[in-house]
Amino acid sequence: MTGRSWRHFSVFWPFVVAGALGPADNAAESSSESDMGGDDVAPTAAHPPLAATTSDGASGSCDGRTGARAPRTGPSSIMDDESDNESDATVPLGPGVVKTDNYRRIFHDLKLHEAMLEMFCVAAELGGDLFGDNVADTAVISEEEIVAMEERARVLGVDYLQTLYGHINTSKVHRLVQHLADELRNRGNLWEGDTSENEKMHASCKRMFRRTNKRGPGVALQMMRCDEAQSAVLKEVQERDAEDNTLNPSDGDASSDEEATRSHAPARTADLSFSGRGDRVAVGDLRRFQALDTLGAVLQLRDDECVSVHKTVRIMARFEWGASPVLQHLRATSSFIGKPWWSFVRYEGAGGETQWGRIRLVLRSLGRERRSCVVVQRLRPVDAEPGCILTRHKCKRLAWHFRSPLDAFPSLELVDASLILRAEDIQVDWADLSARLGLFATPSNKKITNEERRASRFFTNPFYPWTSRTMRSGF
Repeated sequence: MTGRSWRHFSVFWPFVVAGALGPADNAAESSSESDMGGDDVAPTAAHPPLAATTSDGASGSCDGRTGARAPRTGPSSIMDDESDNESDATVPLGPGVVKTDNYRRIFHDLKLHEAMLEMFCVAAELGGDLFGDNVADTAVISEEEIVAMEERARVLGVDYLQTLYGHINTSKVHRLVQHLADELRNRGNLWEGDTSENEKMHASCKRMFRRTNKRGPGVALQMMRCDEAQSAVLKEVQERDAEDNTLNPSDGDASSDEEATRSHAPARTADLSFSGRGDRVAVGDLRRFQALDTLGAVLQLRDDECVSVHKTVRIMARFEWGASPVLQHLRATSSFIGKPWWSFVRYEGAGGETQWGRIRLVLRSLGRERRSCVVVQRLRPVDAEPGCILTRHKCKRLAWHFRSPLDAFPSLELVDASLILRAEDIQVDWADLSARLGLFATPSNKKITNEERRASRFFTNPFYPWTSRTMRSGF
């Protein structure tokens, strides 16, 4: 896995692992959904009845505590790349590891699947630390932060990896555990570990090598030709720079223009311009969708009055960690490049508290009033069981909000665009989903019923990098 693919995949690992691993209780009793062509493909836990709902609506299941399958051992384990040269050191030690003294010292009374989930959460957090994710100042790394990252790397590489997978002797793990702090103090980053950026810069050199390779009597002549080509390129660049400096009396310094543009950039959503253009639709027509049945009461409009419906709303995202506002595009449409897109957001409620929801409509006008606003389907926080791994790593558990026990769809709320704080990445509580509906259940193939909407659980994703240290600081 390259640095770039690790970057995009690691932020979703904890949620995938939470749904893929679980206790092996009653493993011999496979559900009908674990069959493929009449053959059992994986043992799954027996489906428990729907957990009783507490006063706040939270089910008794917690992500990471109830799953659908047990960790596997052998050549097809989750860390194996199916390579014939892979050593046994990369194969998990199996369920027996929980009986070792080292496991009890590191993980105490955690079950094996919980220990695995804990390790993946720490890996995602460490990756965010190295890339400067979701911090106020991405240009400065303090000594305190370096020490914290070094300790987190030691816990991941020595305590967790060595305990669960045995002694792993790889250069990447060694570098992460033994040399992280020195690299951060001396270089300020670990980007040299990913060659994706440097490989792009080597393209011109590779083209010159292909032109000279195997042309001429020896290597010396090839090097001379390569040097001549490189000198010609550099000379052309210098001449072009000289022409630009002649045409631009500011000595080619465009930073002042960039700073001027940046200084006039809007810092608030209220400063963004928007048009009233959109599809004029009667409120009564929108109310034909069952999920929008209460739209008239929410908008305080009659069925014969019209609103302007759009697909996109722009906001200047406000981040709770103090980063500068960033322009974000939020969408609500059943077909965006052929696929539905309903953005999840966090926003300010009527009392100033933080709330979550999924945008169902983007409106540019209400009746005759021009207004940039959205209609959201509300989510509400629910309590997780004590000891939940994802909750410990700052994931907040959510469920749909219903105004009354008889409602079939989540409640709607009209939110002005200026009150939207930012987009939010929401992940399905996969462990809860697989425990209720089986190993192969996904939001796309499950049957959506009233009971399922009330039982559905979600998690916010604190590992998602909304703001990060730039990877191209010199460009």
